[in-house]
Amino acid sequence: MKESQETSRDQEFDAYATDYGAGMDIGLKCCLGPDAESFIEVKVAWMLQYLARWPLPNDVEVPRLMDYGCGVGTLLRVLRRMGFAAELAGCDVSRGMIKEACERWPQDEPLRFEPIENGRAPYADQAFDLVVLSSVMHHVEVAERNIVYADALRLLKIGGRLIVFEHNPFNPLTQWVVHHTPIDQNAVLLRPCEVVRGLKAVSGVATHTEYLMFFPPRMVLLRPCERFLRWFPLGAQYVVVATKLC
Repeated sequence: MKESQETSRDQEFDAYATDYGAGMDIGLKCCLGPDAESFIEVKVAWMLQYLARWPLPNDVEVPRLMDYGCGVGTLLRVLRRMGFAAELAGCDVSRGMIKEACERWPQDEPLRFEPIENGRAPYADQAFDLVVLSSVMHHVEVAERNIVYADALRLLKIGGRLIVFEHNPFNPLTQWVVHHTPIDQNAVLLRPCEVVRGLKAVSGVATHTEYLMFFPPRMVLLRPCERFLRWFPLGAQYVVVATKLC
């Protein structure tokens, strides 16, 4: 059953790989941001600010970052463009998405994109300082979510951080966009407490939750105000950071 469900998801995402635009064919989303990368930029900006507030352990000079469920590699491209100095890697259940990610990635810089098979990414335990799950978990079957959490945390070094970005089900605009986005037709949104509960069920972690994207990317002048609203649970997105303790 697990293998058939994973194959079904592969095929579902493969169908969107070549022209994947992260829902930018939705008129309302186009009004909120100029392109798909502008929404990812908000997440990356939050990550950079968070790591400035709470740096990785002192012995980490050049961190290794895994984008778990990388899709076509948009987050990784934005990280590199915004100057994040790290060794990057990406993995996904969809071989079609991985193929497209390789084609979109600048050819002058090598980067590994690998398939996730049988619920396991092909990397050694504790290979990364940072693992990111960006808008991944709402695509995962509810019964299989702990498998994803466990594998993502397996990849982390002790003291490393798993950063989980998700659509906020308490935001009505987010609900509307998800409902009208074809690739999200089978999505099941999850609350922050569900992410925290799932992470703590599979590993010893300390968690921290914040909210973001209160203003759409086009309202760039209002973005500095977001730091005052991180506690307010109505942002279009939320993020749970889990620090691996053991």
